[in-house]
Amino acid sequence: MSTESARSSKLDIGGVFEATTEIYKKCFGTVWIVALILLIPAAIIVALLGNDGLLGLVGSIVNLVATAWLLGAIIRVVQDVEEDGQVDWGVGDVLSSVTGKLVGIILLQIVVSILVFIGFIFVIIPGVILSLMWAVSMPSLVVEDRGVFDSMSRSSELTKSNRMRILGVVLVVLAIYAVVLILGVLLTAAIPIVGVIALVVLGVIAYPYVAIISTVLYYRLRELKDGVVVAVEETVIVEEQINPQPPTV
Repeated sequence: MSTESARSSKLDIGGVFEATTEIYKKCFGTVWIVALILLIPAAIIVALLGNDGLLGLVGSIVNLVATAWLLGAIIRVVQDVEEDGQVDWGVGDVLSSVTGKLVGIILLQIVVSILVFIGFIFVIIPGVILSLMWAVSMPSLVVEDRGVFDSMSRSSELTKSNRMRILGVVLVVLAIYAVVLILGVLLTAAIPIVGVIALVVLGVIAYPYVAIISTVLYYRLRELKDGVVVAVEETVIVEEQINPQPPTV
């Protein structure tokens, strides 16, 4: 696909979900282990600290760091699969590759959340527009090693001309979040310990899928906007004669 044709193409929404499902199958084991390593200790700490006062604040920070770490790790796993079609990194490699970006990931989450929230306060439409503009800001930060505001600008650039199509993807993502949140709140209100366990299980299953959607969306938009197709290492075959004939004089 040439650069010019890629730029004139439109985002294939069905292709995004198809690729997401395929990558999810390939990396489920790695993502599952990473999610358990990060979410279970965080959930236990939050449950022990409770929701009141300073301890509740500490619990919220622990949960924020755990989910940010998980998000960055999932983006790394998808990056690994996009490069050669398979998962090559181990769990330790994935986790360690994100540690240096945790502060940036958390800051980006906070900045985007605040600005989108302000957009929704004034009128719903500005909030929706901002959400679409920054839909792939997190993969931009992790994959391209950009700063917080640079990642937001990069996302705005990539999503331009495809934001209405991205809206369909975002609505599905919001629906998944809503289902997880409602189930977690209902179960926690009924039986707190069951609610905590349910949130962990749902998080392990649903949260990675949502993060993979965002990262796949980022890669597809890169292909469309920049004409960049993920490079796969080529194997060069060199033919060699076993009994070469001497040159004719």
